[in-house]
Amino acid sequence: MNSRMESKTAASALDLDALMEKIRAEVAERKQLAGADSPSAPEPIVSADVATRKWSARELLALPATDFARAAHLAFFGREPSPDEFVRLRDRLLVDSVGRMRILREFRRSPEARARKLHVEGLMQEFVWDRVYWSPPAKFGRALGRGVRNLWLVRRHIREFTERVETLERRAAQTTAALRNVQSAQMNDRQNANKHVRRLQDTIEADRRNAGALIQKTERRLDDGLTETKSRLKEAEGRLADHWRGIVEHKRGLENLELVLRSATGSSLEDRVADAVTCEASHLLDPLYLSFEDRYRGTRTDIKERQRVYLERVKDAWAATGKALVVDIGCGRGEWLELLSESGIAARGYDLNRIAVEECRERGLEAELADGLKVLAGLPEASCSAVTSFHIIEHLPFELVVKLLDEALRVLRPGGVLIVETPNPANLLVAAERFYMDPTHRNPLPAELTAYLLQSRGFADIEILPLHPEPRGSQEEYSDPMLRLLQQKLYGPQDYGAIGRKDA
Repeated sequence: MNSRMESKTAASALDLDALMEKIRAEVAERKQLAGADSPSAPEPIVSADVATRKWSARELLALPATDFARAAHLAFFGREPSPDEFVRLRDRLLVDSVGRMRILREFRRSPEARARKLHVEGLMQEFVWDRVYWSPPAKFGRALGRGVRNLWLVRRHIREFTERVETLERRAAQTTAALRNVQSAQMNDRQNANKHVRRLQDTIEADRRNAGALIQKTERRLDDGLTETKSRLKEAEGRLADHWRGIVEHKRGLENLELVLRSATGSSLEDRVADAVTCEASHLLDPLYLSFEDRYRGTRTDIKERQRVYLERVKDAWAATGKALVVDIGCGRGEWLELLSESGIAARGYDLNRIAVEECRERGLEAELADGLKVLAGLPEASCSAVTSFHIIEHLPFELVVKLLDEALRVLRPGGVLIVETPNPANLLVAAERFYMDPTHRNPLPAELTAYLLQSRGFADIEILPLHPEPRGSQEEYSDPMLRLLQQKLYGPQDYGAIGRKDA
């Protein structure tokens, strides 16, 4: 290994020396060329017989780079090189480090040299010697000679390496013995420490298990008690709200009857009392229906977030129609009216539930106790920017659904929008069970039917929005088409919104 490294070092030194020699020759040549009148007129090598003299290969190879460039042309072509030929050949020798034997082969094989047929003595011998010198056996022989010559270095390095290894082995043995003594002492200490640690860990683990069991038991009791308390509190709140609404409704009914009794006289008393009783009878279920919506439809926050999907469409229609009024048929608890009010859009709602209307008014919303269809029929033509109705058309007979669409088209300004939302019977759970949770529902309306009604009554740009899919429907993906279809039918959108616009 060392001999190989030394041979590489020697070769590198030889290469460096050769390179320095070339650099010195190049510098000397450039100085010579700088002092001459023209680089194309180098001084002749031999003054008189340059065209007739005979050259030998050994003589050519011994010349400096500049003289070799000129002499090669004279020996093979019988002429001086042109400036370009001279510079190009010189650069190949000095810059590109091209071997002289390679250049002599190229010159000998050139057409001009073959035409002149000038003889260079000893050229073939030099070619043969060059091939033999650079052949693999010769290279191997030279390498073998260098190895034999440096064999004594290898032996000396092996001896020094062996002595160094023996020294290291003695030191390693001494260090190993010392380490064994230290390790033995540490092992004893570690064993004693481990015994104490294990005892302490066992004690801590036993205390942790006991504490954990006690904490879990206490947490279960607290959770059970908290859950039960929350359930009871929620139930109590619902009952309190129902009782409050019932009391308010009864108070309102008694006030109306008292007003009728005080204002009625003579024969009209009986008729007016009968009408008042009939009117109050129509509101007997208002508290019950509002309580039903609180429990099964969702909180006000949930409904507002669900209805937010329509807000941008109403904003666009409101701006396009000169900010005309937005009418909400069946406003209920007023979530949609509140959302419009927060966006700065003027809106008015109508509902038949007296308690719902009162709650809307308490929140500062514009709501009236009236039949929305009758109010819509009484509005001027082209007076609204939007008509909305959420979960109302499923309560109406088919004739009133058509009337609602016709009246909405009449009161809308060009560019206005109609929005209706209703349960989606394409969801089998809705169509078979949830739709009938509300006893006032009549018939479910498929989305395709609603879209057709909107189009047939004159609305344009009909849009159907599938809404509120069952969250459990996206938990698992099925590869079977039938299972995917069943998953869509069971857990697909539970509602849909139908949107139509009035053309200009």
